[in-house]
Amino acid sequence: MNGARRVVITGSGFVLPLGSNRAEVFSALQRPHGPFVRSVDDPEVAVCPIPDFDLKAHVSRCKNARYLTRGQQLCLAAAVRAVDDAGLGPDELGHAGLFLGLGPNLQARPRDDKALWLLDYLPNTVSSVMAEMLGMHGENLTILTACAASTQALGQAFRAVATGLADVALAGGGDSRLSVEGIRAYKQAGVLATGFDRPELACRPFDQDRCGFAIGEGGAVFTLECLEHAETRGARILAEIVSASSSLDGGSLTGPDPAGHAAGTAVLRCLETLDAEDLCVLAHGTGTVLNDTVEGEILARTVSRAMGITAFKSRIGHLAAACGCTELALGLVCAAKGHFPAIAGLENPCRDDLPLLREPLRRSPRGLLLQSFGFGGQNACLGVRPWI
Repeated sequence: MNGARRVVITGSGFVLPLGSNRAEVFSALQRPHGPFVRSVDDPEVAVCPIPDFDLKAHVSRCKNARYLTRGQQLCLAAAVRAVDDAGLGPDELGHAGLFLGLGPNLQARPRDDKALWLLDYLPNTVSSVMAEMLGMHGENLTILTACAASTQALGQAFRAVATGLADVALAGGGDSRLSVEGIRAYKQAGVLATGFDRPELACRPFDQDRCGFAIGEGGAVFTLECLEHAETRGARILAEIVSASSSLDGGSLTGPDPAGHAAGTAVLRCLETLDAEDLCVLAHGTGTVLNDTVEGEILARTVSRAMGITAFKSRIGHLAAACGCTELALGLVCAAKGHFPAIAGLENPCRDDLPLLREPLRRSPRGLLLQSFGFGGQNACLGVRPWI
């Protein structure tokens, strides 16, 4: 985008199985494994829940909380934390944009005891609740592109701020598929890890013995601003977004294109503004046999000289529509500390030509490449430079 404005991240809010502040999350990432447990509803699968989540602990009052799914509530809590983290006030929020990546409500049903049960079906209900609560009236978009959704939402917010449609924007997402319906849907699709002895070793991205993923939950939202606006108000800057791209495989409704053509194109577009060597890749890394195979091929063609490749799903599970934004939140915490964790459970890498992290990376890269590849052949990537 010639003549585009520079876009920076000035706030980050998240609610994750590892914690809801930077210190908690970084401490949890020093442990060998994430807090996975067997699902109460189906002990054959592993899940990574947020213990004792209560929206009231993050939001003082929300009269419409009954219309929000658990994932949407996590998104709302993260947004409030992001606004506080950035120090935004009513003047900035009044014209701010809102870009969210969300998933379907698999528990929605017509109900006689709930007059407005239609709101349970609408994915933008949380956007409306958030806009009312925070006083937002700017550019907005609710995106439902499966596992690519929140990464694509960040990309759209980046473009809106870069082209002058907004000076400030909130972007991110939230999701939870820990319900009986969510677990059943994934299990019938054949993508969940089963047959494990220990739940913390169920999801093993890029390992030869991988067999599927574990389900997580969480939310993460970021405040984006044009650099001039952020500097004028004296905002602390966490990172700069330098590129965003998306593409469609145009093939299977579930599995990725085995050749990875469209996904590879999205990666290359983001790399145009990043140093392919001084880079840490936040891989999609689901732990399924096919997805990791295809992503491995893409990584070998594009970022084989990177400093390291990590896969946060090995530590928090797969957060569906929210996986991209939550993994970026973790990536920024790690970049600030100069310490990226090894991929949990990676004992026998499926490739020996990639810098997959088997040991922690104790350096601060100049760039982060976020990759998200979802059902329907949805691909989204984001290029970020930590403000270090």
